[in-house]
Amino acid sequence: MKKRLPSLSVVMPVYNEAYIIEKSIRSFYNELKGKIDFEIIVAEDGSTDGTKEILKRLKKELKIRAYMHKERKGVLRANKEALRYPKYEWILLVDSDYQFDPKNIWRLLPYTKDYDVILGLKVKRKDPFYRIVLSKGFNFLLRVFLKVPLKDMDTGFKLIKKEVVREVVKEVGVLSYFTSEFVVRSYYKGFKIVEVPVTHWKREGAESNVFPIRKIPSVVIKELIALYKFNKEIKSKYSVPPKSP
Repeated sequence: MKKRLPSLSVVMPVYNEAYIIEKSIRSFYNELKGKIDFEIIVAEDGSTDGTKEILKRLKKELKIRAYMHKERKGVLRANKEALRYPKYEWILLVDSDYQFDPKNIWRLLPYTKDYDVILGLKVKRKDPFYRIVLSKGFNFLLRVFLKVPLKDMDTGFKLIKKEVVREVVKEVGVLSYFTSEFVVRSYYKGFKIVEVPVTHWKREGAESNVFPIRKIPSVVIKELIALYKFNKEIKSKYSVPPKSP
């Protein structure tokens, strides 16, 4: 008997990605069509570049679920909003800028039998140098202070069991890095986590909308303060970190 594959909700938070969003959605749609029960959910965060118009068209053509907002809520709120809608048992939360090969899904799915959170580990990361430094530095701090033995906690490609999302997402809100905080909280709650190497592509077109280079100093200071508060909160709730995932 052929083993049944898990049903999958592909969730994409989106902000000003008109140049790439159609390619991203179609690629994931075509990769999954006819192979697995799936849905594609797009949570649009107040885009001003024509992203909304593209989503309205794709919503009719591909039957995706697109939720749009008049004003921007920010990365944290956009992710939390997006995770309200999935109906299937597993959720693939993926960046919408098409830096991850949709075929990576098949690398992660085999681990759903034994793990609750499966993180796509960017072995050969194709980002600008400054973004790699910021990411590696923040991951290092999380490993040192919070004792979480993972390499890429802010990955933009992760497969999460729906019950984990329901339990953890409501508590996220201290750090600006949504995924990092989600992973740390999941780890301390005892959910099983694994990292799986995935293919990562160079971003096409414009630079990321997360934050421009000129804002790096203020972002770093703000995040260090948030990390201090987060560290205190976690240590007040849990006397010792759980065993390695």
